Amino acid sequence: RVECIICYSSYDLCGRLPRRLYCGHTFCQACLKRLDSITNEQRWIPCPQCRQNTPTPRGGVTMLDLDLATFLIVKADKEHPRVASRSQPDSPTKGSCKEKAVTQQPVGLC
Repeated sequence: RVECIICYSSYDLCGRLPRRLYCGHTFCQACLKRLDSITNEQRWIPCPQCRQNTPTPRGGVTMLDLDLATFLIVKADKEHPRVASRSQPDSPTKGSCKEKAVTQQPVGLC
């Protein structure tokens, strides 16, 4: 199970996409939105693990790079669920994503 170390929620293909900060640490998009702050008129996301600041892209947290390896694991798990996953009760968030699933890395950040 691949999960965010801040909220302990599993990554998914909509609101909890795995996003990578400049320092290389990965957290879910929802947690990074909460960490986004303004200091001296510049928006920054401080890494909860190493405290390195990542400037927030113009389009917001959703424009940060995906952690591609983690994203592909989540995507593969969704497309081909394991037998053990099928026997577990449905999670409350299953099927609640109304956004289109992300399948490509954002382009044109500047």
